[in-house]
Amino acid sequence: MAEECGDATVRLPRALALCVPVGCVAGLFFIIPICATLPPLEDLLAAPLGQVLPMIFHRVMGTKAGGIALTALVLIVTLFCSISITVAASRTTWAFARDRAIPLSRLWSKVDKRHGTPIMALILTTVIEMLLGLIYLGSSSAFNAFIAVGVIGLAASYGIPILLSMLTRRAGVNTAPWTFGKHFGWVINVLALAWICFEMVLFTMPVAIPVNPVTMNYAVVVFFGFMAISAVWYVVHARHVYKGPPESDGLSK
Repeated sequence: MAEECGDATVRLPRALALCVPVGCVAGLFFIIPICATLPPLEDLLAAPLGQVLPMIFHRVMGTKAGGIALTALVLIVTLFCSISITVAASRTTWAFARDRAIPLSRLWSKVDKRHGTPIMALILTTVIEMLLGLIYLGSSSAFNAFIAVGVIGLAASYGIPILLSMLTRRAGVNTAPWTFGKHFGWVINVLALAWICFEMVLFTMPVAIPVNPVTMNYAVVVFFGFMAISAVWYVVHARHVYKGPPESDGLSK
């Protein structure tokens, strides 16, 4: 998505920086009322189908209609978030395909001339999302592993460039058009990297003790499985054709 943004070197880091305080304030308005109206823990554990939030809404509103209305509002917000995530994922897929970093790159890198969007990459992303949703019908543990590995993978994608930037003494960041400054930037990088490490460990821990095949968190298996497949693909093919992103692309024109 950054490649479609004008003046991305300024607007993108500014938007990312604003996401934290804006998300914090918005999250507080959502979390505080829920925490203030939480029923006893025993009732939460006994929630029908394990759906705690609808039960809380029902208790707070006092009627099923009120609980359904609040739940529907959350589902609508989730729908819009899903659309944004799908769009971002399709653009990421298209960018990797354009750089010839994934299989069948020529197919997924096609841009529809009429709409100016990577339709094939969008279709691929949507189909994969639907297939991941079907996993829940077979195994909730496997589904939870894929959900957790999404968080782990996203955290790793943030942590790797931060670590590389720190190893080079932030040489490419200190002279950027938009920056937090030399000293404050170091503080943010250290805190971010520490949080990412904690987050990755947290999301690979089992959901209950003692650990058994049902409560085992298979996210770490899925994560390193994807890492191994990606490494093999890079060694066998991608390293011969992948040259990095070009300075311009077909979407930003």
